[in-house]
Amino acid sequence: MSILRVKDLYMEFLDETLFKNVSFAVNSKDKIGIIGINGAGKSTLIKILLGLEKDEANPETKKRGMISQSSNLKIGYLSQNPNFNPINTIFEELIDVFKEIKEEYQEIQRLNQILAADVENFDKNMEKLGEAISKYENLQGYGFEYKIKQVLNGLGIEEEHWSTQVKYLSGGQLSRLALGKILLEEPDLLILDEPTNHLDLNAIEWLEKYLKDYNKAIILVSHDIYFLDNVVNRIFEIEHKQLNTYPGNYSDFVIQKEAYISGAVKSYAKEQEKIQKMEEFIRRYKAGVKSKQARGREKILGRMEKMENPVFTPRKIKLKFQPRIQSGYNVLFLNSLSKSFDDRTLFQNINLNLYRGDKVGIIGKNGVGKSTLLKMIISSIKNPIDEIKIGEKVKIGYYDQGHQGLNEKNTIVEELTYNYDITIERARTLAGGFLFSDEDADKVIGSLSGGEKARVALMKLILEEPNFLIFDEPTNHLDIYSREIIIESLENYEGTLLVVSHDRNFLDSIAKSIYEINEDGAILFDGDYNSYIQQRNNKVVPENKVEKTSSYEESKKFNSMIKSLERKLIKTEESITQLEKEKMLEEEKLHNAGHENDIELLISIQNKLDEIDIRILSLMEEWEKITEELSDCEMEKE
Repeated sequence: MSILRVKDLYMEFLDETLFKNVSFAVNSKDKIGIIGINGAGKSTLIKILLGLEKDEANPETKKRGMISQSSNLKIGYLSQNPNFNPINTIFEELIDVFKEIKEEYQEIQRLNQILAADVENFDKNMEKLGEAISKYENLQGYGFEYKIKQVLNGLGIEEEHWSTQVKYLSGGQLSRLALGKILLEEPDLLILDEPTNHLDLNAIEWLEKYLKDYNKAIILVSHDIYFLDNVVNRIFEIEHKQLNTYPGNYSDFVIQKEAYISGAVKSYAKEQEKIQKMEEFIRRYKAGVKSKQARGREKILGRMEKMENPVFTPRKIKLKFQPRIQSGYNVLFLNSLSKSFDDRTLFQNINLNLYRGDKVGIIGKNGVGKSTLLKMIISSIKNPIDEIKIGEKVKIGYYDQGHQGLNEKNTIVEELTYNYDITIERARTLAGGFLFSDEDADKVIGSLSGGEKARVALMKLILEEPNFLIFDEPTNHLDIYSREIIIESLENYEGTLLVVSHDRNFLDSIAKSIYEINEDGAILFDGDYNSYIQQRNNKVVPENKVEKTSSYEESKKFNSMIKSLERKLIKTEESITQLEKEKMLEEEKLHNAGHENDIELLISIQNKLDEIDIRILSLMEEWEKITEELSDCEMEKE
């Protein structure tokens, strides 16, 4: 049953069409993910649905769109500026969702305070307290308390903070509180814009399960591929000023879009061929004996509703990290590193050895000190401490999620030319490669959006030419397509990488090891994020890495090991080559199925391709591991 219907919405931005002819329906248990590049109009569409903005009349039809909804539809929206009572505690703010229960809860708190202070009227106050507790129980207050505690724990708000007043909360805590409040309200239609911002991985996994089990409708804007795959059952993509809908999650969308484009390209090509023939006929016979037919076809051509080109190729940032020099083999050693603030231990016993080419993802709960750890490594360059050793020829490039390294008063061009020995022309060329036009390149950094600041920070990193990249949440503020570009650039990066991220797709694509930090220390897990999940769920705790040795006295021991590894390497390479041949055959079948628009066959072939990709990926990981072992053995033998 439809609870919300949208027909023919049109919107402009700066005299440019943002989107047009947007039509869709939302059913009572839909879980819809809205995707698209930054600036496509996702947030604008949400605001129109909420009545916070008005759509405009389509200049072609002179009519505005229509939005209709079922009576008494309760919509919940995760606002960027939630309206909280600053003197409420976190717990009180959430129990405020249940008005009557909150009154009894506050009465119980008040009577408990009186009971402790007024000894003379103990029996009388105890009787009142008993009545208040009885009423609270009849309203199922303790059941709601349990639900509130579940949400607080799930979102990573620790019990020690539940009595903290709202006015003392950080921006991240306020965002999580706003999310918790909207979840407890349980609206008929829950609208969330980037709900995973400010959440750690544990909280994201909890929210996924919560939303998956939510028995009402959800619309969410997200760039998190894992999240979309695990939560939604429909994808709305805003692309090329249109909104297209696809059943299924993000992975299903990828397959269907490929099939859609194959069919649409064929239809578009036929239409273009037909138009060209008509135009040629008009040119040839407009002044001749067939002028009447030519004029008739000209009228037909003028009235034709022509297809848009289905192949949409948005401008992409040109991102490539190229180290100026190669670092030494030893890049970073952390030995029993600890950090405390105001008698509170953030982390302790941090031990991590990074070697050239390592790519390590750091994870852990919010507040455990992940960003602080990165900042300590950076600050140790100028203020060395015994617990942090940075190797020879190591040049660090640091990406700060808050972009504090940017001068808010500079223009983009000034930020580049003031910090690096480059000409204004080169600065403008580089800015153009990051989607800043000549006019945009003169914007003041303080006026830029989060995504634009991220692009400026990435430009600066390219100019640094580091051989050791340290990233703090690099995919924040980036859309799915930009995330894919940064993943590709880091996959091909020849230096060393240490990254804090809660983007599981990013970690799965980039990280060769996962370093999980907790209050008691940290554990290094070999493999990508999926490997970490398997080890965590199976409760497999890896042993500490054995220090590599370079002793010349033991070189003979490695001869047989080197030969064995070389044989394994050749066998693995042969297996990869064979699988790649199989993949080419299946891709040819996929192409043919796309022309026939056979969705079932497409899905079947794509599943087989996914299996082949998994096998190739597994073999590539094995190949990398063997190559690293072989390199280590040869180095240690020398």
